[in-house]
Amino acid sequence: MQGKTLQKIGWVVFGIGVLYMLGSGWLYSWWVVPATREAGPENLSTAVGFIWSLSAPLGSALVAIGAALIAQVERRLFWLLIVGSFLLAAWRVIGTTSQLLPPLFGIGGGLITLFFLGSVWNWARMRPALSGPERTGSDLRMVGSVFYVIAAWDLCGLLGISNFVLRPDLAQKFNVPLGSTINAASTILVLLVLGWAFTFFGQRMALRARSESA
Repeated sequence: MQGKTLQKIGWVVFGIGVLYMLGSGWLYSWWVVPATREAGPENLSTAVGFIWSLSAPLGSALVAIGAALIAQVERRLFWLLIVGSFLLAAWRVIGTTSQLLPPLFGIGGGLITLFFLGSVWNWARMRPALSGPERTGSDLRMVGSVFYVIAAWDLCGLLGISNFVLRPDLAQKFNVPLGSTINAASTILVLLVLGWAFTFFGQRMALRARSESA
């Protein structure tokens, strides 16, 4: 009975997270962004701006917590998710630094590369043991991770050595055209959409394979 009650609570939390992400994070952005361009971010209501800025991090945490309750994950993992979500929200509020720290981006890029290479190696070792839709799902998720790492690389170029978004003085010095920056940002968005799409459909294929074998 307790498990079913927790699952019902999970569906409520999951639904709140979905509505928060779609309503505030996506739908409301169609009004917030143009208004901010007209009046400036300082004229955006503090409460509205705060709620909107947390729509993705806090909303995704609510979705994950709700899904964890629905899936009846172990208590240790559930509380780890709660603590992690709280720390993430606190980090978003406090922030990190207003100073540009090149080593931060260099180390981060290196870690992304290492994790990607590890993921590819794990996939290559695991794939021969899979078959049918489960193998296809694994392949799709692998393609998704390729799009992610390309997006990360292009993001590095957008912020740094190609477009100098974080260094407007250099962008002005080298006369970086606005069209180049817009093109880079648009490309990154497309790559991220493709990455999530392949990841999602890969999960669906794996889920279908398990349902058929059950």
